[in-house]
Amino acid sequence: MRRMETSEKKETAKVVEAQEQPELSAKASEAVKPQNRKKRSRWFKTHYTAVNICRFVLAATFLFSAFTKANDPVGLTIKLGDYAAALGLVRLPDYMLYSMGMILMLVEAILGVYLFVGMRRRRRVAAAATLFMMVMTAVTIWIAIYNPVSDCGCFGDAIKLSNAQTLMKNVVLLAMAIYITLKHKMMFRLIHKNWNWLVTVPCVLAYAVFYTYCAYMLPVVDYLPFAEGANLRQTIKTGDALDMRYKSTIVYKRGDETLEIGIDDDDPDSTWTYVETRTVMLDNVTDDEATAEFYVLDSDGDDITDDIIQGDGYSFLVIVPDIDRASEGCAGKFNSLYDYSLKFGYGFYFIATADEGQQARWRRNTGAKYPFCESEDRMLWQVVRDNPGLVLLQDGVVRRKWSQTSMPEFDYSKPLALSKAEEILNSKRINGKAVDFTQK
Repeated sequence: MRRMETSEKKETAKVVEAQEQPELSAKASEAVKPQNRKKRSRWFKTHYTAVNICRFVLAATFLFSAFTKANDPVGLTIKLGDYAAALGLVRLPDYMLYSMGMILMLVEAILGVYLFVGMRRRRRVAAAATLFMMVMTAVTIWIAIYNPVSDCGCFGDAIKLSNAQTLMKNVVLLAMAIYITLKHKMMFRLIHKNWNWLVTVPCVLAYAVFYTYCAYMLPVVDYLPFAEGANLRQTIKTGDALDMRYKSTIVYKRGDETLEIGIDDDDPDSTWTYVETRTVMLDNVTDDEATAEFYVLDSDGDDITDDIIQGDGYSFLVIVPDIDRASEGCAGKFNSLYDYSLKFGYGFYFIATADEGQQARWRRNTGAKYPFCESEDRMLWQVVRDNPGLVLLQDGVVRRKWSQTSMPEFDYSKPLALSKAEEILNSKRINGKAVDFTQK
C-alpha cells in the first residue's frame, strides 16, 4: 500500500511539473522577445540608413557625371576617340562618337534619376546600376594596368582623376551598387510610384536638350583653363611662366669665398670657379597658378606665344584644330575681321594645325590673306570647343569665346568697346543671336 501511495505522489508531481513548465517557458520567451525586437529594430535602422545613403551617393555621382558629359560633348567625343584609338579601331565618324556620347550620358542620367526618386522597379534599377558599374570598373582596371589614356574622363574637365584614383572610386561605387541591389526593398520612394514619370521624363529630356545645345554652342560651364575671364598671363605655362615659378642661383667659389648670382646677372671674372646651379620653387608660387600649356608658332616657326598673351589691347584668335574638317562658312567673316583688326590695330591670329598643302587649299577656297599660325590640335581644342571657334582677348584676359554658330556681327566702322553692361546684355548664354559689340 505504501509503495502504491508513493508512486501516485510521484506521478502527481510530474503532472504538476508538466503543467508549470509551459508557464515558465512562456514567461522566459516573453522576457526575451523585447530584446530580439530591439536587435531587429537596430539592424533594420542601420541597413535602412546605409542603403539610402548609398543610393543617394550613387544617384548624385551618376547625375553629376551625366551633367559634365552633357556640358562638354566635344570633350566627351575626343575622349571616346582616344578609347577607340587605344582599342585599335579606325577613326570613327564624328556623328557616331557624338551619338555614343549621348547614349552614355543618358544612361547615367536615367540611372541617377531612377535611383534618386525610387522607381517602381527598384530591384531592376539597382541591378542595372550594378551592371553599369561592373562594366565601368572593368574598363578602369584596363586603363589602370595598360594606361592607354591618362584620364578616364568620367567627370570631363570638371574633376581630373588619375587612373588609380578612378579605379578606387569605381570599386567603392560598385560595392554600393551591389549592396543596394541586395537590400533594394529598403529604398524608400520620394514620390508615389504612379507619378515617377513626372520627374523622370522631364529630367531625361532636359539632359538630352542640354547635350544638343552645348554641342552646337559652347560649354555653359567652362572648366577649361581658357574660360572666359581667365588671365592667360597667370594660367598659361609658357617658357617665361615656367621660369617665374622657380628661382635659379649660380654658385661660384674663389678660395674660401662663395659668390651667388642670379641667372640673368653678368658672369664674374675668370678668377671665380663655377660650382653649381641651384633651382628652388618659390614659396608664393604653386603649380596651380599655371594650369595649361600653350604655344603658337608663326609661319617662320618662331614662338609668338608671349606676343599673344603679353600683348596690350584687343586680339582675335581664330582657332582651327582640324582644318580638313573645319567649316568654311565663317571664312568670309574671318576675312572681314582681319581687315577690321588691321584698321584699328588689333591683333589677329589664325591658329590652325595645318601643313603647307592644307594652308594653300584653305586660302584657295576662302580667299584668306591673313598669315597662318601653328599649334597642336589637342591644345587648340582646349582653347575653344569648336572647329573653327573665335576668342577675343584683352590684355591677356579671355573676354569672350564663340562657336561658329554664335559668332556676332561686328560694326567694322567702329572700334570695340565692351562695357560690363554690354557683356551682360549680349551674353551668348542669354542670347545666341548675332549682336553688335561696337561703340555706339
